[in-house]
Order: sequence, then structure tokens, then C-alpha cells
Amino acid sequence: MDGQERAPHAGRRVVLFSLPFQGHLSPMLQLGALLRARGLAVAVLHTDFNSPDPGRSHPELDFVPIHETLPEEATSPDADIVAQLLALNAACEAPFREALASLLPDVACAVVDGQFYAALGAAAKAGVPALALRTDSAATFRSMLAFPRLRDAGFIKQD
Repeated sequence: MDGQERAPHAGRRVVLFSLPFQGHLSPMLQLGALLRARGLAVAVLHTDFNSPDPGRSHPELDFVPIHETLPEEATSPDADIVAQLLALNAACEAPFREALASLLPDVACAVVDGQFYAALGAAAKAGVPALALRTDSAATFRSMLAFPRLRDAGFIKQD
């Protein structure tokens, strides 16, 4: 690229939606900046919980809050990560769907955090093509691939 920012394509945009944790937000915002630099309009839907600072981090992106309501046990520092993921998926599905609907028909596709299963389903129901962005490490991916073999070999108990 020649260093000049291209004007976004009129009328179509990519919608990004990340889990509200730093290890998920940073890669999603980096992707948004790359897409924007390639001339695409980008809208970043984000939760109120642990929301990014749009003015400081990426002023070239459009930020749209979704206004979810999380139970207190999901936002405590002692919360179990699985409980947080389940609570986030449940609390964010309807607000994400509403925010996405407010941007239609100008949405070309959505890039959703791979652990936001509810948002992936909501995008599909809205007729918006959706891609999952996984920000896991290679070691985590390898562990996920090994899980079925370990379970089938009896090393992991099934309930």
C-alpha cells in the first residue's frame, strides 16, 4: 500500500464483534484497521462491559455499543471463564441482533469472535454472512484438536 488511506466503499460495511477481553479486542481492532486501510467501511459493535475507547484507539472505525445487561456474578474478577462466556452469549444475543438490524441493509458481512456463538447464530438469522475470528494460541488450538482423542481413549470422563 502507498501509505494513503483509501475512501471506504459507499453503502457496504464490515461489522466486527469481539468478546470484551483484551486478548480478543486487540486482534479484532487490528483487523478493523487493516480492513479500513484497504478501503472498507468498518463498524465495531461492542459491549458496555469492558468497552474499548473508540476515540483513542481507532478513530477511523465506527463504534456502536450494544447495551447488554450482565449478571453481577459474570463481571466479578472471581468469575469462572465458562460462566462469563455463557453469560455474555446469553446477554449479548438480542442487543447484537438489534444493533446489526439497525445497520442493515448496508452490511456486507460480520466478523464475530469465534466464542460468541449466539452472535454467529444471530447474524445467520439476519441473513448476514458471518466469519468467526479465533484469537486462540496455537497451543490452545492443538488442545482443542486433541480433546476428542483424549475423551475417546478414556483420559477425560464424559458426564
